[in-house]
Amino acid sequence: MEIKVCGITRETDARKACSLGATHLGFILHHASPRCLPPFSFRKIMENLKGELIHTVAVEVNPDPEELLKMKDSGFDFFQLHFSISIEKTRVMEWSRIVGKEKLWLAPRISPAEEFPISLLPFADTFLIDAYSSHQFGGTGKTSDWSRFKEWKKLHPEKKWLLAGGLGHENIADALNEAQPDGVDLNSAVEESPGKKCHQKLEQSFSVLLQ
Repeated sequence: MEIKVCGITRETDARKACSLGATHLGFILHHASPRCLPPFSFRKIMENLKGELIHTVAVEVNPDPEELLKMKDSGFDFFQLHFSISIEKTRVMEWSRIVGKEKLWLAPRISPAEEFPISLLPFADTFLIDAYSSHQFGGTGKTSDWSRFKEWKKLHPEKKWLLAGGLGHENIADALNEAQPDGVDLNSAVEESPGKKCHQKLEQSFSVLLQ
């Protein structure tokens, strides 16, 4: 089970996530997010966490190729990119070429009326499914459609499927049972306020995940 704690803005939260057994830390670079962290702050946090066996994930919305190249040079291990499924496929192809499909996490925004865009499958090994919002990419605090997630995972088991969307200690057990994800993304449901994690909520969530 991969466990990503996303929206990290403070070193103390990063350390807590590591101590509890997180496999990935997510750093949001999208300027419109209340959890946005500039790359130099990410580097400072990770310099102070030397020795921790943790993967880092850059989170951005529809970056142009030049932006993605800068992200790659900043030292991230993986790249979680959110976008509308109306995007030109040539851009997704370019993302995959720049960072490699093994390091690319595609997070398409899919409305309840839309099906999963299978044309994306060749470009990434990992897909992250978040709750749908018509005006926001992630961080809504809402839960995603677990039944659709499970269906897509069953249809395409060769890919890794990560579940996001309002996951916390109160619903993680149900989410694992119904959606059967390969990994989970914790963010808004384990916060005191945007970008500030509640360590008690983190502890409660990890106690369920690791039992």
